[in-house]
Amino acid sequence: MARKAVLIGINRYRIPGADLRGCVNDVVNMQDVLVQFYGFDKSDIVTLTDYDATKKAMQKSIADLVRGGRKGDVLLLHYSGHGSNVPDANGDEADGRDEILCPTDLDWKDPLTDDWLRATFDRLRAGVSLTIVMDCCHSGSNTRAILPPDAPSIPRYLPNPWDMMAEESGRKLRGQVRVGMRSASRAARRRSDVVNVDIPEVLIAGCRDTQTSADARIGGSFNGALTYNLDATIRSKKGRITCRDLHALTKGRLAKGGYSQVPQLEGRKPRLDAAFLSPLE
Repeated sequence: MARKAVLIGINRYRIPGADLRGCVNDVVNMQDVLVQFYGFDKSDIVTLTDYDATKKAMQKSIADLVRGGRKGDVLLLHYSGHGSNVPDANGDEADGRDEILCPTDLDWKDPLTDDWLRATFDRLRAGVSLTIVMDCCHSGSNTRAILPPDAPSIPRYLPNPWDMMAEESGRKLRGQVRVGMRSASRAARRRSDVVNVDIPEVLIAGCRDTQTSADARIGGSFNGALTYNLDATIRSKKGRITCRDLHALTKGRLAKGGYSQVPQLEGRKPRLDAAFLSPLE
């Protein structure tokens, strides 16, 4: 049984004004948790940070992680960086939009879409445990402002050119963001922040669709609010915690810290009630 992970954290973007501050720390902290509490070997953890986290490198690392999984293996993908959305390639104008992750070399005309992620995750072999942690934003209904580097909290949402056009014209983008990575319906997610849905992975997302994930100064350094509190919860339990309890306690820590974001947990019910990063039975 192998334990493998891909950890991606992007503070530095090739887009002016888009830099973040806590994403590389997220990678460092998550790697430490994996090694200390879950038996991962550093040699089996791929890390991509800043200018190394190109679209090509991210797709290769994610695809290799999923493709290489064998029955009994435990896999983790963690992403800390900007999220955004773009018009759906099959729609017209901005009536439909796809969620995207934002590599350091983001090309708005050729983005890393949730559709690609969904297709990749669906290739997971039977018997492989895959956990996804997304410490980013995707919502199209949050702030469009690029904040100064010394702001106490920066949303991990990157405004796209279509956002800017809408703002400048005074017209809002029509339609809703189409989410390919998550399989739960928006109605189901509105009813609960924990959703039982038939996907091969367990997904922990940093916030609701209508919220932002914070990049903030916490505990004397910059971190992602989700990752920092996720790590703190794991450490407090010495790694012995179910996915459901991890979500609930992390959610409580975020609220206590004054963060409005509410983390989301999605997956098959037996996996949500299983120990975090446990192999499939």
